[in-house]
Amino acid sequence: MTDLGASMLAKLKTKARESSVNYQQVLQLFFQEEFLRRLSKSPYADNLILKGGLFIYTLTNFQSRATVDIDFMVQRLENNPERMDKVIAEIIEVSTGLNEIVILEAGKCNPIATHREYHGVNCQIIGKIKKVRIPFGIDIGVGDIIIPKPEKRNIQTQLEGYDAPQVYTYSLESTIAEKIDTILQRLELTGRMKDFYDIYYLAQTFDFNGKRLLKALKETFRNRGTVYDEKSFDQVLQLADNNDVQVRWRYFQKTINQTGLSLSEVMVLIDSFLNPVFASLVSGDDFIKRWNAKGRTWEA
Repeated sequence: MTDLGASMLAKLKTKARESSVNYQQVLQLFFQEEFLRRLSKSPYADNLILKGGLFIYTLTNFQSRATVDIDFMVQRLENNPERMDKVIAEIIEVSTGLNEIVILEAGKCNPIATHREYHGVNCQIIGKIKKVRIPFGIDIGVGDIIIPKPEKRNIQTQLEGYDAPQVYTYSLESTIAEKIDTILQRLELTGRMKDFYDIYYLAQTFDFNGKRLLKALKETFRNRGTVYDEKSFDQVLQLADNNDVQVRWRYFQKTINQTGLSLSEVMVLIDSFLNPVFASLVSGDDFIKRWNAKGRTWEA
């Protein structure tokens, strides 16, 4: 009789070898994928909106940076630890046909981002296949605005023969808006080098509608109470010359195997991509151009 767990692990090990990705990372992504599969079949499929690194990683066919946690925004549900304990417990019990082989166990959920008006919640999960145990976190936020709206997407699977989870995701416009907002709020104190990289990666990969991107920035800043003026974006660009930020960037480069990508190079593209939009935001003018990712320029 076939040992399905051993067969699954062997396929994932082959996947890691063929894709030159760390085996632990491949395992973690598979467990995260299985959580999304169960979410997609659960009563909460419309309540949890996938965002962040896993959203970008799967959207780009696993070509961008990998991520440790799953990030969601919750809608139409109370976002407190007690409620999320029950929600996560219900989701991991949903049957996908893999439950006897792929075990997901939930720990307690705890509050995070307590300094914000709307607190988030972190829930820890352990994925198991036979004797393999892989932990990952689920961060659940609330209170943000998605422009133009959440989009239902099929999430690509790592292995053939498995159902692709169909879940609601963030828009790319709001993904960009939240990342530049976080950079603006922290500036030289930021430790989130992933925000610079993600904006850079998305700008070179996807075309954007300028009008929608401008609206996403405007609504995100308004909703989060972010103060900005005509000098704000220049402060972001100046971070490329900040010694402390450069040190953080060099460390981050190693974690994503991009040691040849300088922060200055990243900032050049961020400047081309977001500076014109930010200028329209400050002036109150419309911005109706379209971003051409291949040409790395805005076109009328």
